[in-house]
Amino acid sequence: MKKWCTVLFLLGLLNSLQSHAQFTKLISRLEQNTTTNLNTPREKLFIHYDRPFYKVKDTMWMKGYLLSASENSITDSTGIAYIEIINAANEVVKRTAAPCYWGRFQSSIVLKEDDFPQGSYLLRAYTNWMRNFGDSTFFESRFTIINPVSGDWNARIEQLSLTGNRIIIDASLTANNLQPIARKKIGIRVRSKSHALLKLQAITDAEGNLFIDTLLKNYASGKSLSVEISDKEDLKLQVPVSAAGQSAIDLQFLPEGGSFIAGKQRLLGFKALNSYGKGIDIKGVIKNGQGQEVARFASVHKGMGAVAFIPQAGETYTAYPDKGQPVKLPEATTSGTALHVVNDESDDSVRISIDGTPDLSGKRFFFAAASKGIIFAEGPVRIAVKEHNLGIAKKVLPSGIATFTLYDSLMRPVNERSVFIWHKDPLQLSLVSNKETYRKKDSVSLRLTVKDIHNKNNGGSFSIAVIDTSQVSVNKLSENLLTYMLLSADLKGVVEDPYYYFQDPAPGAADALLLTQGWVHYEWQPANFKYSREAAYTITGKATNIFNKPFSNTKVTLFGKVGKEGLLAMDTTTDKNGIFTFTHFPYFANDSVSLAIAAVNKKGKAFNVGVELNEPKFPPYTGGGTLFDRQNILLDTATAQFVNKQTAMRKLIKKNGEYLDEVVVKTNALIPGSKNLNKNGGADQVINEKILQQTPKATLLDVLNKQVKGFRIGSPPKRTALMYMVYTNIARFIIDGVDLHFFYHSSGMGPNDYILFLDTYLKYFSAEDIKGIEIMNNPRFNSSYRSHFLSIQEQMNSGPVQTDYSFIEITTQSGSGPFIRKTPGMYLYRPVVPVLAKQFYSPRYASPDVKTAFPDLRTTVYWNPEVIVSRNGATPISFHTSESNSNYMILVQGINLVGGMGVLYQPLIINEK
Repeated sequence: MKKWCTVLFLLGLLNSLQSHAQFTKLISRLEQNTTTNLNTPREKLFIHYDRPFYKVKDTMWMKGYLLSASENSITDSTGIAYIEIINAANEVVKRTAAPCYWGRFQSSIVLKEDDFPQGSYLLRAYTNWMRNFGDSTFFESRFTIINPVSGDWNARIEQLSLTGNRIIIDASLTANNLQPIARKKIGIRVRSKSHALLKLQAITDAEGNLFIDTLLKNYASGKSLSVEISDKEDLKLQVPVSAAGQSAIDLQFLPEGGSFIAGKQRLLGFKALNSYGKGIDIKGVIKNGQGQEVARFASVHKGMGAVAFIPQAGETYTAYPDKGQPVKLPEATTSGTALHVVNDESDDSVRISIDGTPDLSGKRFFFAAASKGIIFAEGPVRIAVKEHNLGIAKKVLPSGIATFTLYDSLMRPVNERSVFIWHKDPLQLSLVSNKETYRKKDSVSLRLTVKDIHNKNNGGSFSIAVIDTSQVSVNKLSENLLTYMLLSADLKGVVEDPYYYFQDPAPGAADALLLTQGWVHYEWQPANFKYSREAAYTITGKATNIFNKPFSNTKVTLFGKVGKEGLLAMDTTTDKNGIFTFTHFPYFANDSVSLAIAAVNKKGKAFNVGVELNEPKFPPYTGGGTLFDRQNILLDTATAQFVNKQTAMRKLIKKNGEYLDEVVVKTNALIPGSKNLNKNGGADQVINEKILQQTPKATLLDVLNKQVKGFRIGSPPKRTALMYMVYTNIARFIIDGVDLHFFYHSSGMGPNDYILFLDTYLKYFSAEDIKGIEIMNNPRFNSSYRSHFLSIQEQMNSGPVQTDYSFIEITTQSGSGPFIRKTPGMYLYRPVVPVLAKQFYSPRYASPDVKTAFPDLRTTVYWNPEVIVSRNGATPISFHTSESNSNYMILVQGINLVGGMGVLYQPLIINEK
């Protein structure tokens, strides 16, 4: 609720009817904004996933928490959450949805090797309602996928320097098992943004060492560069490089409230980042133009800190850090206002000072204080000789980010400052175990209790992950439900180790964070929202006649296939505007769903009715470029142990010849219903339905141009007619086993005649009409096609030593061949449906002494996304330990019905004697 700060007038602020009248429009706007944020608040979404890195083929287990931003309480008005995984190239490689119930949801994604090669990924999640407030409100978190048997490698950079246009690269390359990559041919590229300045190949020595000393051509000094080390054109490593004499440290100074006015004591926040975007401790001095020292500065935490001094008009100031190059400070202005906020932990109030330069004396401004988009204090202020001071009791502010803003008479914010309020009031979680230590394959029994700040029993919904810490490094200061909802979600950029600010941070650490990253505020809320809340999954569309007029009272049927065997059938009727809606869908256990929606007559037959669907348009990912992370360069100890354990397990499986080592059989992908003439569907290239689904509305010709290697328009030797070709081969199109060439009759329209004939078909079909495409280029795969489809003359005039043929076998959804007639009134649709999560399997053992055929080396030992705790007492949790002799870390986090949140990290000791 909005609280009016009645102390404003007493502390010297102008509170007259006249001044209020000047800001009537602004006050009305602020009140409207508060009402909107209370009645239709933003949503905040957080995902607890089981661990920070995975191996390929693992399952990623997730529990989502969806809360109202105004009160941090659970919201039941949204029924669907969207989850995406984005690769290092900023491409969405996986999109799924999950059903939400009372502000929470569960999901699981299998990290298939074909879709998720080793590398760094971004997990992004949002609701349709959140799109009204921009993608900066979406949940984002980075994680890593490791392939223990991958040929990928890592590098220790010994030297990476640029002097003038001379670049030196000295690196040591190792495999995932930390063995040197010896005598390996690799590629080196030096880039300035997308422009390659250097391309060369080199071979590592017997110890995996690589040394390059060369000159760059056409390099303009001062441009940022990156070095790419690759293998077979697959990017493996990308590292930033700074020129000699240029700073490898990004140091920025940001004036408090956004103003740096001369003649007034001003506070500047600063932040220092290294080449990998991580905070780095720094200290130094600030000097004026005459070289006189005016202030000293030193970071408090993660390269952040604050420094204060009085800048003078016309003077220039430069910061000289102990690392990197000098940095010029912003120029001090001679006119403006200043907003200074002190949030001392020992003080029960937030202290605020408002001041301005003499030329603004007598001018009126308007002050407002808000938290979570809700105004709790406001009032007009007139600039005077003395600064205005006021205090706001912290007890009226909820835990989280509070923002103080000064507006001018045109409703423009001229100063803004945020602080972090923390009342140390989380839910108190405790786990009591039945033993002090456990053996391998031992039974674990835990009891979870929840209490509030007054030590009274409390309840709620919680998720729990138990992780083997020998395989995964657990950073107890990393993001969790509490830190995200109260801190990170309302700040700009990534907050390093956010839980640090909830523990016992160094004095000034939280203030330094807010000075440098607290620049995101709640925008004016629109009167009408573009994106609605999705209470449940629905499909809507429109039926029209050939004149594009709506067909009313027409039956529309929906037939669907779910997974390999599941079937779905529904029907509805269009309204007077031709609109139809399908609702009340069953729960989906699989995200592989194909639907056919058709308008039918009274006899149940499809007829000439146009069917249009309102397909959702998902928000693109607009994030920045590649994130440079040392984890991409050198694996940490726990990750190396993880790789070694997986390798040891593979060796154990095959010992004594009892079990064979994993055999990777490379087979050609089979297209369902394909008329491929080769045994087992042999082909040089296969484009499966999964690839086609990425661009369902693209024409078949567009797909061929984009996906088929070497596909082009050209003329074979001694011919003038233009043809589609694959490299130097003539392309021959076979659709559902029918040769498209059979239907060609020359119209005498010149060299484009054959191309125009083919385009009639290739532009008619779209990707959603196709099940798969197989390309046969070489004699191994095209010989059976040559004998089956080519005439005797064509066979005699072609072959491996002459111009050959590439056969493109196209399998359609209907299987009816190259007949340009689609089913009337039908719409094929592959939706993103809300999918139920799988259940985590946790093996149980009758005794710790039970022998197992395969070693149990689970990384996630236990996962439970829905632990319900009642107010009446403790909730039991049970599982069995694995065969690892290392300790575990238990992470529990969750929320109650009224916005209380809690987080618990607790070790579990394994002591095998």
